[in-house]
Amino acid sequence: MKRVFVTGAASWTGGQLIARLDQRDDIHVFAVDDAPPRVDFRSEFVQMDLDRLSLARYVLQVEPDIVVHLQSVDRRTKEGRSTEGEDRIVGALALFGAIERVGTVRSVVVKSDTAVYGSNPRNPSVMTEQTRPRGRRSRYQRDLAEMERFVDELSLRMPDVTFTTLRFAPVFGPRVRNPISRYLTLPVVPTLMGFDPRLQFTDERDAVAVVEHAIDHPASGVFNVAGSGQMYLSRLLRLGRRAPQPLPGRVFDTALGTLRRAGLVIPDHVVGLLKHGRVVDTTAMRTEFGFDPSHSCRQTVINAFHPGESP
Repeated sequence: MKRVFVTGAASWTGGQLIARLDQRDDIHVFAVDDAPPRVDFRSEFVQMDLDRLSLARYVLQVEPDIVVHLQSVDRRTKEGRSTEGEDRIVGALALFGAIERVGTVRSVVVKSDTAVYGSNPRNPSVMTEQTRPRGRRSRYQRDLAEMERFVDELSLRMPDVTFTTLRFAPVFGPRVRNPISRYLTLPVVPTLMGFDPRLQFTDERDAVAVVEHAIDHPASGVFNVAGSGQMYLSRLLRLGRRAPQPLPGRVFDTALGTLRRAGLVIPDHVVGLLKHGRVVDTTAMRTEFGFDPSHSCRQTVINAFHPGESP
């Protein structure tokens, strides 16, 4: 039986993944996070700070075969709620140090984000895994790049272990309830006047499926993850039967501030996405990693707005 260690169990994706793995007889899951789970599952769960040595000690105790690091960047930074001046990579140093010492790990899966490329008008129209980001980087983007650097360095020191880094396009759906899903499903959506970005998504169900695929089919490398196709923001809102409200720059910023006070924080990396968009190439995901999402961008959007409707 494979022993699978999962961080980020409190996230929607993490909880759904563990619930799926609970149905399997060939896997025993050990789940951790610094917050209570949002999704019910049967596997063993320990609540602990992910940037402490206690995490490393627990990994050494569990002796996992597979490590799935989903909470790889500070949740507050990702959601735009961090006011700390110093970047913090959640548990990366402690966890990766334990992986190097434990001796049982055969594969590591790390969740990253296509936000690592940034959103800049000078970026290529379609970005591959080798594309270098341009322009000023957000805190979240810097944290992602630093975390991926840790993974690269560890993979060089541990050539017998498979390291899979998954760069997710924004996860979109009716249940995930992350900032971009909550924002795009508002009845009236503030948009930036003069901008109609091209967007790409990972369906919330495919986000879970691709991590399970990585557990079952380890593949070394970095892979962009997104559904096929792309969509302009204006088209997305029409499909969702939402009313766009185009606003000039300063008024748009004021509208985002109003949403923040109402409890919906739109992080800087999402604001950049809504201005310049982002589209990535997913050839490697399909040909090298062997995963083909079940839902296209269009199907993902329709499901997010109208669950159960046929695309």
